[in-house]
Amino acid sequence: MTKCLKMALYFILVGARVINVMSAFNPLLTYTVRFKKIDVKPNITLDYYSIDRYKDVQYVNGQITIDSKEIIDNVVGIFYRCDPDGINCEYFQTWKIKDVCPKLLQKNQMWSRWYESFHPPLVCPVDKVHYKVKNATVDVGPLALIYPQVTDYQWKVIQKFYANDIFVGSYTIEASIFGYRKKIKSIFTDN
Repeated sequence: MTKCLKMALYFILVGARVINVMSAFNPLLTYTVRFKKIDVKPNITLDYYSIDRYKDVQYVNGQITIDSKEIIDNVVGIFYRCDPDGINCEYFQTWKIKDVCPKLLQKNQMWSRWYESFHPPLVCPVDKVHYKVKNATVDVGPLALIYPQVTDYQWKVIQKFYANDIFVGSYTIEASIFGYRKKIKSIFTDN
């Protein structure tokens, strides 16, 4: 096979994948999350919470109590994708994060905006009991780039916390993600 024919075949095969991904992710849309429900399990209690909306973004506000003397060092995130009504759910994938402490401090991650909203700051070792959560949300831009079909489903995410292999507690968030167009003021209109 000639070099030119190989290159053409490569561009046809790879180009089709790029077009499929780019057609699903629309850079003209802004992506946001809509929280449906939050639930917590043993040793973690949600003293109160509200889902508030400002402009086109939803935020979670409230207070969470972590009632454990163990040092949380491992987190397991289990993702389920559900139909648009949030009824029929299927397992999607699991993320296992060991040595979670350095990851809490990372910037520009999907979870960064969520954990940056904890007051006092959620740092390791997790030694505080009560945390206020103010304007918590998730940055869905990276998700839409990695998995463009993220907007086709409602999501149920279970985050389990461990101290070594001892289960400390978990919380479950049910949410949907969608894209919308922002209104942009034209610079050419008269005021």
